[in-house]
Amino acid sequence: MTEQAYPDALPPQYRMHWYTIERVLGQGGFGITYLARDTNLDQLVAIKEYLPVEVATRRPDATVRSRSDGQRERYRWGLDRFIQEARTLARFDHPNIVRVHSVFEFNGTAYMVMRFEEGENLGALLERRGTLPEKDLLRILLPILDGLELVHNAGFIHRDIKPDNIHIRSDGSPVLLDFGSARHALGKAHTLTILVAPGYAPFEQYYSSSENQGPWTDIYSLGATCYRAIAGTPPMDAITRSKGVLGSTREVLAPARTVGSGRYSTQLLAAIDHALEFNEKDRPQNVSDWRRELPGEVRAASAPPAVSEWTAGAAPQRAVPPAAPPVAPTTVPPAGPPQAVPAAPVAAGRAGWSGARAPIAWAIAGATAGAIAIAVFLRVETPYRDAEQQLAQSKQQLEAERRRLDEERKRDEEARKRLEEKQKQEEAKRRQDEQARLAEQQKRDEEKRRLEEQQRKQELQQKARADRAPGNRFPVFAEYPGQQQQSGDSCQTLDHEGKISSIVAWMAAAAAAGSFASRTGRPTTM
Repeated sequence: MTEQAYPDALPPQYRMHWYTIERVLGQGGFGITYLARDTNLDQLVAIKEYLPVEVATRRPDATVRSRSDGQRERYRWGLDRFIQEARTLARFDHPNIVRVHSVFEFNGTAYMVMRFEEGENLGALLERRGTLPEKDLLRILLPILDGLELVHNAGFIHRDIKPDNIHIRSDGSPVLLDFGSARHALGKAHTLTILVAPGYAPFEQYYSSSENQGPWTDIYSLGATCYRAIAGTPPMDAITRSKGVLGSTREVLAPARTVGSGRYSTQLLAAIDHALEFNEKDRPQNVSDWRRELPGEVRAASAPPAVSEWTAGAAPQRAVPPAAPPVAPTTVPPAGPPQAVPAAPVAAGRAGWSGARAPIAWAIAGATAGAIAIAVFLRVETPYRDAEQQLAQSKQQLEAERRRLDEERKRDEEARKRLEEKQKQEEAKRRQDEQARLAEQQKRDEEKRRLEEQQRKQELQQKARADRAPGNRFPVFAEYPGQQQQSGDSCQTLDHEGKISSIVAWMAAAAAAGSFASRTGRPTTM
């Protein structure tokens, strides 16, 4: 089962130093997390293996290597960051941040050893329950914020906060997991791998550069996690939201204040909507700012309630002075004893609203309400002005880049087709020339064989005629059998009569030679 679900994972009982792999806990884009046993301390640990599937792969000998030579530098850069981040995170000892025990290199990669936490992740809890009450949600969110603030202050961002990476211990306390994808992004401009969780990642995380990423990036992810806990579904992904903003200047995501109205406090819903602002500049810029917006935080005794924060702002302060000029003509009569001027307001303040004070109060209230209405109107209508400009520029750049890539792709395709056509033509011509050459060679060979055969027949005929000639006294009789074997049917031209006459002539010559030798006494050689 493990091999089928996680083909790149190490097998059970695989041993690294004093750690023995038991099973796979999960796999992400940057690596695989195992449940292992520390045989020295005889306790369970979680081990995160650096294995970015985009640039690296597992070899048959269990080592990890880059997929190609061109990706070797990128893989090594990420490996060095993984080791450095593990060493930094090991310094954090916070109850709501996963504890890192050690890090070591093995199999051509690195392994981060972490404390194993019993329980279940928030994703599984939400899958089972659908939503969470406000008190349960805050019991999870506020401790996570405390631990995350510690990480941010050290210059790190998590970049992968989602329900699956928040673990709920058996005692109900939360712990933030999977810091293997954390990036030391503050003040760095190195290109990062784009690996996001749709719905939980803000729009700036879809860029390859880390310049626009910071604590506000994690705050968006936490706001999206809270949105999932109150709505039962994750928020719309940032790419879809960007299309809505660019197309109509109106938000396409249903706000939390609408989804959770009547079931959650307006303060919590407003804080979630603030964290989910599309433009990163419109969100809380750090954990401390966002924590102050959440319910359940300790406030100073002199601090005004949440409703009065609107009247304490700049807009209400500008609305009060215009109501002051009518006060002087109304409260100060043109004549009368000077002592009566201060006494009248005191008495009226003690007895209630007088006829003179009521118009002033209503004027102040109307001006305040108008200022609040204007502020709300401006806040609703223009929250995405900067985002629109930024996205419009990004869209133009992306569109220009897309057109350029399309043109290059078309040119490459046309060049490839021309090259293929040229290669086909050259191949066809080569085959045609080869066939013509072979045909010509075959024709020459046939003509040569025909001439040789014709010449051979002529030679045999000439020899046969020479053998049958009357003046040939010493025919070579022994040649006939050999010639008959070599020439086959050509020897049929030597008829039987010619053979007999040759034999007779040879015998006559032999007899004449013998009689001559007997007369002269000298031997005769045939």
